[in-house]
Amino acid sequence: MDTDSFEPQNDLTNLDLERISKSGIVAIDCEMGGLNPNRDQLYLVQISDRNDVVNLIKTSQWHQAVNLKSIMVSKNIIKVFHFAIIDNSFLNKHLSIVVENAYCTKIASKLARTYSDSHGLGSLLEDLFGLEKDKKLQTSYWGGHITKEQTQYAIKDVKHLIKIKSKLESILAEKGTLPTGITYLELNNKCQQFIPALTQLWLNGWDFGIEDPKSVFGH
Repeated sequence: MDTDSFEPQNDLTNLDLERISKSGIVAIDCEMGGLNPNRDQLYLVQISDRNDVVNLIKTSQWHQAVNLKSIMVSKNIIKVFHFAIIDNSFLNKHLSIVVENAYCTKIASKLARTYSDSHGLGSLLEDLFGLEKDKKLQTSYWGGHITKEQTQYAIKDVKHLIKIKSKLESILAEKGTLPTGITYLELNNKCQQFIPALTQLWLNGWDFGIEDPKSVFGH
């Protein structure tokens, strides 16, 4: 992908909407000005389909991004995030929608990779695929013009999430059944269903244990 000529869009096009809808699954990441959706800005939304086609959405008028909203509220499209609760809180706040059918690879990692205490995206990429994540731009300012380096970072940050989901679910399936009789996959599905409630807790001022590394739902 030529990142020199890769420009962010104000919204998904109708063709983008049709392509993603047919795919049935999409990976999403957000770049924000902090972790407080009631204070901080949503600057960028990155979207990658199962064929690694990436869209970068950047606007100050998120309520006008109607095609992006359509994807987010669709119950027929799985939205794969890493740390979905925070991303969902910003999307809910700035797009005035509730994200449907969200999936969090951080939650899945904490259930699947019990051999590790590190569940950041960089750790997953290195452990599962032998890839190294560039962390230099992790805390850069995304409110201005997006540089070539930021574009490359944003694309790499989202394009592996669907593959990570698949790999983690393979590990969960291999691990089989827990002592109480529930399978790892079933437990993961139940935990994923908590995302909307945890998002609402965060939006409304409650802390769900975001800084607790031992929490399945924490950072």
